[in-house]
Amino acid sequence: GNAPVALATGIEARLIEAEALLKAGDAGWLTKLNDARASGLGGTLAPLADPGTDPARVDLLFRERAFWMYFTSHRIGDLRRLVRQYGRGPETVWPTGNYFKGGVYGTDQNLPPAQAEKNNPGYTGCADRAA
Repeated sequence: GNAPVALATGIEARLIEAEALLKAGDAGWLTKLNDARASGLGGTLAPLADPGTDPARVDLLFRERAFWMYFTSHRIGDLRRLVRQYGRGPETVWPTGNYFKGGVYGTDQNLPPAQAEKNNPGYTGCADRAA
């Protein structure tokens, strides 16, 4: 109850509605995104235009989610959904190649558990690291 991050917001609700409408083939998905932009924090943003193709629409929706949901711990779930539910290749969603601080990116599509969780004697790990 006293977490510094909101568990749910009106903007998030509009984004969820937009995704459901987009999946249903309803043109109202763009209206939901533009409603969020019109009532956003710190003023209004210019309305978005329909990019015209289904893959580009999904790209636009998840780009908006990335901006609106910044710092809310939703991004990894969105990236995993792009692979699992939208059929995107992991290499098109997740960073690949050399990491700028040295080494290379791995193939996991999740976050490793915190050391405190690994210290829990009841912790057994995840059997499906890509799901």
